[in-house]
Amino acid sequence: MGELRTTSRDASMDLTHSELLDVLFRRHYAALLRLAVVMVGSREAAEDAVQEAFAALHRNRRSLRDRGAAEAYLRSAVLNRCRSWVRRQATQRAARPLMLVRDHHQSAEDTIVDRDEAGSLVAVMRTLARRQREVLACRFVLEMSIAETAELLDISEGSVKAHTHRGLKALEQRMEVDR
Repeated sequence: MGELRTTSRDASMDLTHSELLDVLFRRHYAALLRLAVVMVGSREAAEDAVQEAFAALHRNRRSLRDRGAAEAYLRSAVLNRCRSWVRRQATQRAARPLMLVRDHHQSAEDTIVDRDEAGSLVAVMRTLARRQREVLACRFVLEMSIAETAELLDISEGSVKAHTHRGLKALEQRMEVDR
């Protein structure tokens, strides 16, 4: 089956809606979950955000004019749900456990070390300004280009570059302080 992107519009038109959802889920769930975990710092809340995004895509399937845009719709939906969750948590001031998603299996010792390191990184990322955190998540978790990040977040490419620079600088300084 061909790559499902906006550039392969013909291939996505041949799929039924349930097949399209299945392909999108298999190809993008892990990356969307990583994005959500970085944004909210909670695996459970991240899973909810991604699941809700897929459910919304299913509910709104008839209003999606371009099936090739489904991937972008999912990224935006996950990001918006994460923003809402963060706003709700800010009002409640609740502490949440931090953990990153792994794509592969490893030894228990490696998992513990990686979880500690990932938890530290996610904890430091959560201290960044919202826009810096969003830009870094898009650029380095989802591996999106500057142009794709700008489009998703509805900001200019110059803003993406500035937030990336400032965010990385802040991460570097905060990680050095923790050592």
